[in-house]
Amino acid sequence: MVDILTPTTPDQLREAVGWALGAKTPLEVIGSGSKRSFGHAVQADTVLDCSALSGILFYQPEELVICARVGTPLADIKAALAEKNQQFHFEPGNFPALLGDGAPNDAGTIGGLVATNIAGPRRIKVGAARDHVLGFEAISGRAEDFKSGGRVMKNVTGFDLSKLMAGSFGTLGVMHTVTLKVMPCDEQSATILVTCDDPKTAGTIMTAALGSENEVSAAAWISSADITSLDVPLALEIGSGLVAVRVEGPSPSVAWRIDALCKRLAQYGETRPLAESYSQRLWQCVADVKPFIPAADAGADNASLLWRVSVPPASGGEIAARLMDVTGGRVIMDWAGGLIWLQINGPDAFAQQVRDIAMTVDGQAVLVRAPASMRQRISVFHPENPALARINAKIKDNFDPEGILNPGRLAPLSEMGEGA
Repeated sequence: MVDILTPTTPDQLREAVGWALGAKTPLEVIGSGSKRSFGHAVQADTVLDCSALSGILFYQPEELVICARVGTPLADIKAALAEKNQQFHFEPGNFPALLGDGAPNDAGTIGGLVATNIAGPRRIKVGAARDHVLGFEAISGRAEDFKSGGRVMKNVTGFDLSKLMAGSFGTLGVMHTVTLKVMPCDEQSATILVTCDDPKTAGTIMTAALGSENEVSAAAWISSADITSLDVPLALEIGSGLVAVRVEGPSPSVAWRIDALCKRLAQYGETRPLAESYSQRLWQCVADVKPFIPAADAGADNASLLWRVSVPPASGGEIAARLMDVTGGRVIMDWAGGLIWLQINGPDAFAQQVRDIAMTVDGQAVLVRAPASMRQRISVFHPENPALARINAKIKDNFDPEGILNPGRLAPLSEMGEGA
């Protein structure tokens, strides 16, 4: 039987971790639990449920800053930002739905968003979640309070622990409060579509757009097999694979840049401007990786495999083509080719091939969605080189020497060693 600890205050959170430390009891740290199947299964019989640590502590639109407890639903935060015409500039997608657990939009919490360091199409311009965290407060695996940063960037002194915590999947400490930078929504957003059925050519198009003077905020490629998922009439009318390129900002500037991009990219295929009313819908689909979201009744164990391959953007088209040829899978490219989503309906025998192809350009491949049995057999996250593994092991030992926080989440315990 699984025991569940549900602290409602930071003091109770510290007491819970202190009890686990004294009893040498591993803890599975969760918020809403919407990303539980991302990563390896945690080896713990006690759950530390942080969902009751909820609520927006302060939101100052004029200062572009929001602070909330980690269990605050992401939907609540987005609603508060929308009232002031503001947003998270890194436009996170709906990762819970992508995992195949049938979770609705914005099912996660703000703490889970930071802990997994999710970012959408605008990452090529503004960075990921970690680049927007101004500060946090947390409890370490030593049951000690620690924090970093504050309400403004200039308060960050010494080691920027925010970047260390973002993407650590709750293995270094249990955050209870996070403070993030927010930004006004752009006055106008415009997108052009370029016909393209070949991933290599798509990579060339996106590189050309990104290298222009037109300050592109997003660039993606969707194959002809997946355009029906976009729910964009123009895409269906064109009927081929598409490169989508977005610019944002003041209306006169956007109009000039869209015109310039249409002229610059016309040599690669037909260019069509997308109506503004559909632009936001298209990029939300890209952020959510909507074509690869499984049916709600499929379940994670019955959904197709999904890989997240990160490579240098200029290499994206070539790597995407090789992945498609080797695995027979379907591909979506985001981040101007820097992020490749690969969906495979075949066996896990392709795992090593996928990683070998990524590593030819010093890239990485992460298995985002797979049956639990497969996640027990192979490393979900890209294997670290020995030097980096030693550094991370020392960091883990300093923050959580007894290994009680999410043991096995980032790697099976058999790979990490005793107490890791």
